[in-house]
Amino acid sequence: MSDKEIGSGERHQATRGGEHIMIRRFQPEDKTLYSDFLRDVSAEDLRLRFFARVRELSTAESDKLSHLDYSHEMAFIALDEITGQMLGLVRLKDELDEETAEFAILVRSRLKGHGLGWLLMQRVIDYAKDKGLRRVYGDVLAENASMLQMTEELGFHGEDIGSGIRRVVLNLKSDK
Repeated sequence: MSDKEIGSGERHQATRGGEHIMIRRFQPEDKTLYSDFLRDVSAEDLRLRFFARVRELSTAESDKLSHLDYSHEMAFIALDEITGQMLGLVRLKDELDEETAEFAILVRSRLKGHGLGWLLMQRVIDYAKDKGLRRVYGDVLAENASMLQMTEELGFHGEDIGSGIRRVVLNLKSDK
């Protein structure tokens, strides 16, 4: 995978599947790309992401993304360099301790296994390190084997927290 970062924080990369993408900070106008994006995310993938059956992103969820508090939240979007289509999104939200943040990620179903999720996660991990966070975590359904495998490969360790959910945690700084 090639990686070229530009001064604006944009990363131009190619996935294992050959897609040429740009990863950059989410912008409020990107909200208009959601409906097309979600049409290409299977009901099963939405259930794995939101832990419930959802047909579409609620207005409240969409508004939250359009009005991020950048002092405590960040979102990165992956766009197809040719078509401008939204291919994936990763969010990071700080906990009250301001040393820990929770991630959430979703990619187009047809791109699963192409390395897009890996690239988005690497971008959000780099951001968390630059911000000086101590750890990043996410809650993953225990049945979501591909997500658990990806986070393990990225260095996360997992623990069962009940109800068929595993919490995956990546320590960014060693505790002294």
